[in-house]
Amino acid sequence: MRSDVRTYAHDLSGAIGTMLAIADLNAKRSIDPHTAAAAFESITVTARNAGRLVDNLARAATVAEGGSDSAYERDLDYLERVHPALDAVATDLEKVGRSQSIPIVDRETGRFLSVLVSAVQPQNILEIGTAYGYSTLWMARAQGPKGKILTIDPDRERTALASGFFQRAGVAKQIEIVNRPALDVLPTLPKESFEFIFIDALKEEYPQYLAASVPLLKKRGMLAADNLLWGHAASQAPSPSDAETTQAVRRFNEELLKHPALHAAIVPIGDGLGVATKVT
Repeated sequence: MRSDVRTYAHDLSGAIGTMLAIADLNAKRSIDPHTAAAAFESITVTARNAGRLVDNLARAATVAEGGSDSAYERDLDYLERVHPALDAVATDLEKVGRSQSIPIVDRETGRFLSVLVSAVQPQNILEIGTAYGYSTLWMARAQGPKGKILTIDPDRERTALASGFFQRAGVAKQIEIVNRPALDVLPTLPKESFEFIFIDALKEEYPQYLAASVPLLKKRGMLAADNLLWGHAASQAPSPSDAETTQAVRRFNEELLKHPALHAAIVPIGDGLGVATKVT
């Protein structure tokens, strides 16, 4: 596949996911007219961007040149071929998530999370944002049956579907799902009780997740967070009209990299993955 087609398709999926996330967030809130208007404006801006991406994708897809158009694209295709194929459960879960535009981590991000969890060997993992359980599945399999994962997501319909996949994969017994808003749950958890924390939920709340998560992480524990490039939006020149999600991701990135208790980096895997170790 041409890399421009892949990029436009990826960004379009991200734009649709952003609109759904904003709509879901505000549907669960009791909001005043001003907040509702701001949410509508964010959705409008994102919808316009999605329309532009559709145009770009259509133009790129009709270009006569076929196949890969760069050494980078060839590398990606090679790496996909050389990695082991996904099993039936992960393949089905991935298809459902993509077909319904539910934000799930990219496959390469899932693989990398699996390696991180294998290296850390955490007994207790905290996940903020379950969705359909795709990242949960990658981590649970790497963690092994003696570990425990506490995953938080207020959407009962999505997590019910995730539970079915966990049952199929044989990892359900090690996973506890909490169907409440993460910012309500995090303050109730015991300090320094997790060796690994993964953040992939509402982007507007990312900075609050970070502040609440660091005290829950054991020393030498690892924290990871997805979507830190946010569909290339984070790297754009800042503007007063930037969506709340983009502003929050940028703020999270700065706070993650400058946090005095963390040794952190952001790597261009998937949509940008932050990784950090608690050093103090």
